Amino acid sequence: MNPIAAILDSIVLYRYSLILALAAAAGVCCFMACCSYAQLPSFRACITVFLAVVLSLPLARLFYWYGRPNGFSSLRQAVTAPNTEAFALAGAMAGCTLAALLSGMPAKMLDCMSVAGCGAMALGRLGCFFSDSNRGQIMTHFTSLPWAVPVATASGQVEYRFATFLFQAAVAAALGLSLAVLFLRRRQRPGEIAMLFVLFYSASQVILDSTRYDSLYFPGNGFISIVQVFAAVALVAVLAYLCIRAVKKLGWKRWMPPLWLMLTALLAGVGYMEYYVQRHGLEAAFAYSVMGTCLALLVGLGLCLWHLSREFQTDSMAMVETEPK
Repeated sequence: MNPIAAILDSIVLYRYSLILALAAAAGVCCFMACCSYAQLPSFRACITVFLAVVLSLPLARLFYWYGRPNGFSSLRQAVTAPNTEAFALAGAMAGCTLAALLSGMPAKMLDCMSVAGCGAMALGRLGCFFSDSNRGQIMTHFTSLPWAVPVATASGQVEYRFATFLFQAAVAAALGLSLAVLFLRRRQRPGEIAMLFVLFYSASQVILDSTRYDSLYFPGNGFISIVQVFAAVALVAVLAYLCIRAVKKLGWKRWMPPLWLMLTALLAGVGYMEYYVQRHGLEAAFAYSVMGTCLALLVGLGLCLWHLSREFQTDSMAMVETEPK
């Protein structure tokens, strides 16, 4: 399902594709505005945008092909096929990250990308209103927005599935607004905004991607989600870094070992509930409630560690760091 939005001679514009294009354009505009506010060189910002586009498109398609090897008959078709629904957001994010690393100012560029990317993702996810992707399990008690959306089956019947994409859009929008407030205050050192983005967004994707019926899975199995694994690894990496940074800044504290044990127990709880929901689908509400609670506690503890160990940026430091080399 991908309704036509307009026909211009031989060019057919589909609604889903149009919304994705508008979301990407909005993300680029927001990124350039953030770079201007942070007083980053315009030339580097433009080069970063160019590299992000060049790297994101093939990586997004290759990432999708890796999770759906039967979707294309060959590597050439996987790269050149015009299907706009055959892209993986994780691949696009990898391309943007590489572009930021190649820019020469990775921390600052990633901060700007984090704010702009949330807005682009929030808008882009809404395009799933015009496709059948990013849905979850069949809903029986809740059959209206924001919980469920109708999906037409092959037999012509209608079933109501959990609106995963709508919750993904809501999380991205809320996170983008929160990060924008911190970004505009200009009190954090470079990279702090990006770290918060990874912390919150990774935690949200661990649970939301689990609800999807069309997740990308590792080849050879049909239950280990690639996005979930990547999100979990990113979440653990950020939490580990925050723990190390807290020790370096605060020194050894007696509450640190219990905190680490708590973090480990919460991570184990998230993993077990994912295993549980895969085998007890009828108890999904219970499983996701426990998983969500564990993830919320992980994010809360991570936010406390971030607050305790962060260093504020002075105005003079900001002027020195924003000066082009």
